[in-house]
Amino acid sequence: MSDSPQISVVMPVYNGEKYLAEALQSILAQTFRDFECIAVDDGSTDRSLQILQQFAAQEPRIKIVSRPNTGIVGALNDGLAVAQGEFVARMDADDIATANRFERQVAELQKAPDCVALGSAVLFIDPEGRPLKVYSPHPTHAAIEEELARGNGGALIHPTILFRRKALVQCGGYRIQYNYIEDLDLYVRLLEIGRLANLPDVLLHYRQHSLSVNHVKGSRSVQAAEIIAPLRRAKGLPVLSAEALGKGAPKLAGPGDCRRKWALDAAEGGNFDCAMANALLAVRHQPLNRTNWSNLRYIFDMRRLAKKSAPAI
Repeated sequence: MSDSPQISVVMPVYNGEKYLAEALQSILAQTFRDFECIAVDDGSTDRSLQILQQFAAQEPRIKIVSRPNTGIVGALNDGLAVAQGEFVARMDADDIATANRFERQVAELQKAPDCVALGSAVLFIDPEGRPLKVYSPHPTHAAIEEELARGNGGALIHPTILFRRKALVQCGGYRIQYNYIEDLDLYVRLLEIGRLANLPDVLLHYRQHSLSVNHVKGSRSVQAAEIIAPLRRAKGLPVLSAEALGKGAPKLAGPGDCRRKWALDAAEGGNFDCAMANALLAVRHQPLNRTNWSNLRYIFDMRRLAKKSAPAI
């Protein structure tokens, strides 16, 4: 009988002290208990390593790999190199896993041996942990493949995924030349090995903050075009240029832009208190921006209407 855990959690950590403890606590609170958590400290200059050491001193399932900074691809591959589990769970140091995440995903993969990567829906949260809105990626392999062929790496949310470790090894892990677009590159290569899927359940609270906003632009759009070109050719589709991939990219210039977007996201999700908080912060960051004031008024009115229509208790 093997002593290896069924799941190896791989969590890259770089200057993550602000949210790291909450992320680790959410892993330790899992209802599925047969796991190891491999935290790769990527040369942090804050208290991240000390926080990891404090947790590891109390919990033997937490294992620390600490070395100089290499970037996320190096950190992920170093974590995979020591992983022992049948499955590999991705996790980021600023997110929160729901308590049933591993239990739900393992049960699904055990029923579907052809599935090599299983993601889920997420609840976007703001930097303070307030709810923005739920995002549910397409559940089926065919729909995911179609989105990947468009260059949409968000067809699966990376820190929600439970992978089969053998599939990750078979496809060669993460490739350093695609640092910061490593997820799209990995998914496209996994298409050749097995089925990809998403559960409709919200299994992760996915934190948004100014350092986490990803934009497919510049060199990233060039890399995305390169990654998806073979897939598009195989499907008989015209190859997309980097310019075509970068056209719809959001351009968030700073904290004011981020707060404005999060305010609208929260309003879309019906979370009007969070929407108001972010709309006010957008105004504080950019008091001369008329759009911020218009959004604030719009969200104030929406919140008032929601409160009026709420059933009396």
